[in-house]
Amino acid sequence: MGIRHNVGVRMSDGVELRVDIHYPTDRDTGEPAAGPFPVLMSMTPYGKKAPPPAAQIGGGPTPYLIKRGYIEVMVDVRGCGVSGGSFQMFGDRQRQDGVELVDWASKLPNANGRVGMFGVSYLAINQLFTAAAVGPNSPLKAIFPVMAARDFYRDAAAMGGAPHLRTVRAYGGVYRLLNVVNPMLEVVHLGKHPRPRAGGVAAVRERGRAQRGFFRPLIADAVAGGDTAFDEEFWDALRPATVLPDIVANNVAVFLVGGWHDAFQRGAPLNYTALQNAYAGRHDEQPMQPGQPVSERIRLMMGPWYHVSDYGGLHLQAIQLRWFDYWLNDAAEAEISGSPLTFQAIGSPRWFHAREYPLPAATPTRFYLSRDGRLTADSAPETSTATIKYVGRGPVAGRSVEQWTLGMTSFIRAQRGGSTRYDQDNRRVHRGALHYTTEAFATPTLIAGPITLTLLATATTTETLWVAHLDDVAPDGASRPLTQGALLGSHRALDPERTWYLPDGTVLKPHHLSTRAAVEPVVPGELTRYDVEIFPTAAVLEAGHRLRLTVTTFDFPHLVPTVPARRALAGGSYELHQGGPTPSHLLIPVADPDSID
Repeated sequence: MGIRHNVGVRMSDGVELRVDIHYPTDRDTGEPAAGPFPVLMSMTPYGKKAPPPAAQIGGGPTPYLIKRGYIEVMVDVRGCGVSGGSFQMFGDRQRQDGVELVDWASKLPNANGRVGMFGVSYLAINQLFTAAAVGPNSPLKAIFPVMAARDFYRDAAAMGGAPHLRTVRAYGGVYRLLNVVNPMLEVVHLGKHPRPRAGGVAAVRERGRAQRGFFRPLIADAVAGGDTAFDEEFWDALRPATVLPDIVANNVAVFLVGGWHDAFQRGAPLNYTALQNAYAGRHDEQPMQPGQPVSERIRLMMGPWYHVSDYGGLHLQAIQLRWFDYWLNDAAEAEISGSPLTFQAIGSPRWFHAREYPLPAATPTRFYLSRDGRLTADSAPETSTATIKYVGRGPVAGRSVEQWTLGMTSFIRAQRGGSTRYDQDNRRVHRGALHYTTEAFATPTLIAGPITLTLLATATTTETLWVAHLDDVAPDGASRPLTQGALLGSHRALDPERTWYLPDGTVLKPHHLSTRAAVEPVVPGELTRYDVEIFPTAAVLEAGHRLRLTVTTFDFPHLVPTVPARRALAGGSYELHQGGPTPSHLLIPVADPDSID
C-alpha cells in the first residue's frame, strides 16, 4: 500500500477539504500499481487517522481491500479533523460535498471511474445522504452502510419522546476528543505532505470550542424542554428516512448491516423496508407485503451485535470485497444472491433468510397482562389493576448502558478473549416494577420483528413515563435482555400515515407524532391508551425458556425526561388495567424457527 497524506480538495464554495488517498502498490517496485481500480470513499467527522478502537466507528484505511485492488479515499468532513469550513451534522452543504467528492474521486489517477462508499455509524449515514444526492448516472454505484440510523430523533435522541440526554452528551464528548487527538496526529506525522491548517494547540482549542457550540446548546435546549426535545425542524436534516427513495431512483446498490444491540437497532430493518418498498413502487413508510417484488441489490444483514463489534467473528471485509467486486469490477463470480434479508437471532448461531419485513412467517401474537404476573394467550374476563408509582431512577440497567455507550467495553473485552458484559444475564432488581412472564415454551420459538406494548391505565398526574424491557428467562433463572421501549405519556398521539396496523386495526408498530403541537397532557383519573414502541429484535427462545415483560418508569441512567416533564411526573401513581373490556397486552411476532429458511 501507498498513501498520499492530506491532499487538498477544493469544494465549489471555496472551502478546502483534506483527504488521505491509500492505493495499491507493486510489491517489487513500491510504485503505484497500474490499475485501473475502483475507488472506495469514506467521509468521517472523527479524523481520518483515528487509532483503534476509535477506528471502529470511523477512520483509518482498510488494508484488506486496498491490497486487493481498491483505492481508498478517507475524507475529514468540513469543520472536522484538518478540513476547513464549519461543521454541521449532515447539513445540505455536507451532502453537496459528498456529491463533489464522488465526482473528484472517480477521476483519480489509476481509477476505473466507479466509486463505492463504506464505513460505520456517521460514515454509514453519510453514505445514505450522498447516495440520495448524487442523481442518476453518478460514478457512485454501490454503498455498504454499517450501523446506520433512520431517524435520529426516534433512534438515538429520544425513545417515545423521553430524551437520551446522556447519550447525546457522551457522543459530543467522544466527538470532541477525537477532533483534538486527530489534528495532533496529523501534525506529528512524518512526511512531505502539506501541514494541516488545523495543527497546533491554538487551532485545536478553536476547533473544540466550535464543536461545543454545536452540542452544548442542543443538550441544554432539550433538557429545558425546548424545540429539540420535540420532533421539530432541527431533526429534519438528521432523518435519512426522507431520502431513501432517492437512493433507489439513483440506482445505487445498498448493503445494510445492523445489530440487535446497536444504538440504531430500530432503524436498520426500517431502512431495508423503505428501500424495498421504493423499489416496488409502494409507500416507503409502510410494512412490506408478502410476495411483493424485492431487489437483490438492496440487502440487510442483522446480528446480535453492538455498535462497535467484531460481528461474532464474521469476516465483514470479505463480504464487502465481494459486494464491491461485483458492482465496481464486473466480477460476476462475486455476486451475492438469494434472500436479501439475512439475520442471526439472539441466542442462536443459526442464520435465517427472508425477503420481506415484517416476516410473513412470524405471526403477530397477543400476550395479555394478567393479575397474577403472567403473560397469557387469553384475556381474563374481569378487570383487575396493578399499581406502579413513578420513580426517576434505580439500579443501573446494564444492557442499556452497554448499548448506548456503543458496546465499547464489550468490544474491548472480546478483543482480549473475554465475553460480552450484559447481553447474557441481566438479573437486576427493578425497584417497584411490574413483571409478567409466559409459561415455558414447549418448543424453540423465534421472535422476530416489530413489537408493541399497549397499555390501558389511569394516572394521578398530567404526565406518565412507561419503560418496557423484554427478557428471555432460562430455566435456571438467568435473564437475557432482548430489547426495550419507552413512551412519555404526553407523546402518545399516533401518526396514522407512519404507524403500521394489522387488518383489524391492531397497532403493529406505533409511530408517535412527538411534535410540540401533537403533545397532549394526560388527564388525571381518565383511562388512557398508550402504544409503546418496543424496538424490533430477533431472538430464539429455546424449549423450557420463558419470555418476561418488565414494566417500570425509569431506565437509569439512560432515559432522562426534560425539566418540565420531570416536574409533571413527580409523585405520580398509575393504575394499569389487566383483563376485562380494556386489557393491556403485548403484541409479538412469533414463528417456528424451522418455518424460515
